[in-house]
Formats: sequence, structure tokens, C-alpha cells
Amino acid sequence: MASRNLAKDKRDFDRTLKEARIGHRESQYEIALMYANGVGVAQDFSQAIDWVRQSAERGFAPAQYLLATRFSAGEVVEQDDHQALKWLLKAAEQEHPKAIYKLARFYSTTHERAAAELCQVAAKAGVPQAQLAVASEMLAAQVDPVSVEQAFLWCKKAAEQGVAAAQCALADRYAQGEGVAQDIAAAYGWYRKAARQYHIAAQVAMARLDAQGMGRGGEDAANRRVSGSTNRRRNDQRWSQAGDAGDATAKYQLGLMYQNGWGVAQDLAQAQRWFSAAAQRGQVDAQLALARLLEADSDYRQALDWYQHAAAQAHPEAFAALGHLYWGGLGTSKDDFLGLIWTLKAVEAGQAQAIASLGQFAVAEPARIVQACLMKAAAGGGPEVQYALGHHFENAPEPERNRDAAFRHYQRAAEQGYALAQCALGLMYSEGKEVNKDMIKARDWFMQAADQGDAKAQWNLALMLISGTEGVKKDLKKAFVLCQKAALQGFAPAQASLGILYAKMEKPDKAAEWWQVAAEQGDPEAQFNLALAYAKGQGVAMDATLALAWLTKAAEQGVISAQSKLGLLYATGDGVAQDPIEAHKWFWIASQKGDIVAQANLAHSETLLSGVQLTQALQRAVTWVVAAK
Repeated sequence: MASRNLAKDKRDFDRTLKEARIGHRESQYEIALMYANGVGVAQDFSQAIDWVRQSAERGFAPAQYLLATRFSAGEVVEQDDHQALKWLLKAAEQEHPKAIYKLARFYSTTHERAAAELCQVAAKAGVPQAQLAVASEMLAAQVDPVSVEQAFLWCKKAAEQGVAAAQCALADRYAQGEGVAQDIAAAYGWYRKAARQYHIAAQVAMARLDAQGMGRGGEDAANRRVSGSTNRRRNDQRWSQAGDAGDATAKYQLGLMYQNGWGVAQDLAQAQRWFSAAAQRGQVDAQLALARLLEADSDYRQALDWYQHAAAQAHPEAFAALGHLYWGGLGTSKDDFLGLIWTLKAVEAGQAQAIASLGQFAVAEPARIVQACLMKAAAGGGPEVQYALGHHFENAPEPERNRDAAFRHYQRAAEQGYALAQCALGLMYSEGKEVNKDMIKARDWFMQAADQGDAKAQWNLALMLISGTEGVKKDLKKAFVLCQKAALQGFAPAQASLGILYAKMEKPDKAAEWWQVAAEQGDPEAQFNLALAYAKGQGVAMDATLALAWLTKAAEQGVISAQSKLGLLYATGDGVAQDPIEAHKWFWIASQKGDIVAQANLAHSETLLSGVQLTQALQRAVTWVVAAK
């Protein structure tokens, strides 16, 4: 295979080279790439750059872009910004997407630097807008404390010249203690100067200080909260004009003013109008505020849309809100999977409400979460997931349990040849779960899974052949082979059954050997049979201690015969210290499950025990039953 690929590469190279030599520009570009990557020819960067230059000179945009990147990086050719820009422009003129992007970045960087230099000149000349721009640039960079102090001084110069935005920014510096000692009174004073010019951000900042009881020095907090924003209320029209002239953030802040009655009469309709204007410009806080208003008004459809806009900007609160809406089916079809995904996003972002919601949901309805994930995965049709979904529906706690749905998903997976599903379908037919009992169909599905090596199917098919059922002839030889195959795969129930088959073949040593292997894996029937083997010395040396130990394990796992037998050992003291109370406990447990011998022994035991002893035995039995559930 490798030699054929190399030969093909060489043929492609020779063909492309012929086309390149006669001036075909696309071929010249391809031959350059072949030389650069060593495809069909020894790698040669010098040849690569020569050919890409020829293609670029013939006007091929991808070659022009590639040549520009080489000159820019100084790779293969000497670094040359002039040549890089020249070829980038040529490629961009032909609307080469990457070239256009590179060019945009180049100019934005260049112009930012030039703009910063010009702003410095204008600021020193006393232009307040330039002074504010210089301050903003310094604060954004926050290189060191000296820069922060310088930013404060530039901001103050602009504020003192009456620029409202600078006055608000200066107030922010005083409020936060950036570049100057924190001074809330000074901050409030500068906010007020800006607010008098209908600067919306300053008005909102003053309202927040009032709400915190920090707005007006010398008065008690209650008076400040009441009087601050009320006394500053001005002409609604002027505030609206300021909002119209402002950017998206200003419109959002004006929405807050109307929502909370800060400086204007409270008006939720006006608040929604301004939030909407800001939200449509991509202001994420406005999108959230608008969504909350709509949700409060039960307009879940529109609320969902705006939460989605905010979520697209990675806002954790929007993630949590979407999770809530999808889980509740509010404004959209109920979708547990999307509810889970959005809530997980919010949890990952550290959103406290989402963490609490997910915790409560996971505790209350874990099966619903599992089902949502499986349903989403199963939409792809993969047999593994179809089987997993069937298994979930069959074994989920009520009310999520749905054996009819389990059958459908098992069947889809089984028809795609998935062995685990084929075996599960065989069990449903053999037991008559949600379908009419049909041993022929059960056998057929078991056979398909068994042929693929599924141990559980091999064992179930073996059991059918051992007993012989409707439409299935008894066949011990085939049953033995199947049981052995499953046992050799480590399937404990098959190992236990193989032990029984060996016992029927009068090979007690082999029977005990397989029971031991299965018992150690926790198979209860094997534990019981191994206990009997040790008790009778069949296939193993007689050992009353081991017999008691394995019998106890089997009884603890619910084997009725083991429970009845264990009760008898405690009653007689055979291999264990006599304990009539413990004996009565095990007789009672086994008798509740219909064991006739245990029922007879229980009746006899009742005549031998006192009232106190009977109470103790019953308490032990009930405690065991409750713990075993």
C-alpha cells in the first residue's frame, strides 16, 4: 500500500510540474506545496518559494496570501513588512477571506497606535475628550499604580472642564479608590454634577449609593434612601433624549431608572422599552433584564429568546434561566436534556442558583436525568444506546419504568445485531414481559446472541435445553457445551449451572470446583451447593466450618433453602453453637417465602421459646428483612 501511494504521489508531481512549467498558476501553487511538504519529490523550500512567487505574480490569490505570510514571518525569505503588505493587499483585492482578515488586523493595530499618540497630543493641549480617552486607555491597561494615578489626573482635568462622562468616570475612581484614596462623598458630588447634565450612568450610580445608605452625608440611612432619588427626579423627556443619544449601556441604565423609579417616575413599560433598545444592540445585561420582565409577565416564549441571546454571550444567569424554562416546558416544549445541559453550563460557571437546582433535581429525580441523556443519544439510532435506553426503561424506579418502551428499544438494537439486546429480548419473550410468552422466539433471540459469544444468552439457552420447554427439545450435550462456554467467560450463573451438570454426571470433584469459582464471585446458588458439598464431603473434604460459612452467605443473599437449613443448624447446634433465637429468626424468614420445612420447624420452635425470646427472634428477623430490601 505504501509503495502504491508513493508511486501515485510521484505521478501527480510529474503531471502538476508539466502544467506549472507552461504557466498554469494553480498548478504552480500546487507544485510549491508539494516541494514544501515533500510530496512526490524531496522537500525543497527554495523551490517552493520560487513556484509560489510565480503563481502569485500571475494573480493567484491563495499564492499571494501565502507569500505575504512568509514575508511577514521571515520564513524561507527575509522578513519584509513592505513585501508582506504588498502581497496581502493584492490577495485582499481579490476578496481572499484570510487576506482580508489579516489586513483588517494590520490596520486596526496601526490605527490604534496612531490614535493613542494623537490623543496624548490633544490631551496635553487641553482637549477634555482627549483627556478622557487617555485616562480610559490607561485604566484599561492598568500597567502599574503610577499609570492608574496618571489616569485619575487626566480624568480630573476633563471633569473640571464639564465633560459629564469624565465627571462620572472620576466619581467611579473616588468610589472605588483607584488612583486616589476612596472618598464616597467626593464620588457622590461628581456623580451629581454628571447627573445634572442628564448623564444616565451617573444617575444610576447615585441611586445605588442612596439604596446603600451612602448617598448623602450627615443624614440617617432611611432618609437618604427615600429622599435621594426622589429629590433628583427631573424631566422625563430630557432623560429620554439622553437615552436616545447614548449607547446600548446608557439605554440599559435608563431602563434600570424606569424599572426602579430612580430619578424618574417608575414605569415598567418604559423600562421594557429601554431594555429592548439596549438588548437589540447586544447589551447582555439588558437582554437579561428584558427576559426577566417578560418572564414575570408570563411571556415565556419571548423570555426564552432573550435568555438565549444572553447565553450566547456566556452569561451564567442566562444559562440557569434556560435550564429552568426547558425543564419546566415554559415557552417551549419540555426538554429534560436541554434543561440539564443549560443547568450544567451554569453550574460550571459557578452560578449558585443552578448548583442548588441541579442538586435538588439530581436527588429527587435521578432517573429523569439518565432518561433525558439516553433519549437524546438514542435519537442517533446506535444499537448500544438503544439497548442502554431499553435497560433504563426496564429497570428504572416507578413511575419512569416502562417495559413496553424497553421492549421497543431492545428490539431496535437487536435487529441491528446487538447481542446484549438480543439476549434481553429473549428474556422478555421467555418470561412474558410486556409480550406474549413465546419460547420459540426466546430461543431464536438467545441463539443469535449466543452465536456472538454472549455468555448470558449462552447460559439462558442452556437452561432451556436442560429442561426442555414448549417447542424446544431437551438436549443435555448441547446445554453442557453452551454452559461451559459461558462459564469459561467468567459468567458466575453459568459456572454454578455447570457445577450442577457435573454433579448429574457423577463428577463431584468437578462440580465442587465450578461451585467454588462461582461462589467466590458471589453466586448464591453456587454458595448453597458448595455448602452442601462441604457438609457431605462430596468432591471436597468434609468441613463443617466452611459448610456453615458458605451456607450463611447463601442465606444472607436470600436463598430460601439455605435460610431454612441454617435455622436447623442453629436449632440443633450442628457445626455451630446452639442458638434457638437465631434458629427461630431464620425459620421465620424462610417460612414467609413459603418454605414448608421452615414453616413446620417454626411452629415447633414457637413451643420451645419464651415470650421474650420470641420477641427477640422476631425483631432480628424484621431487621434483616428491612436491611435486605
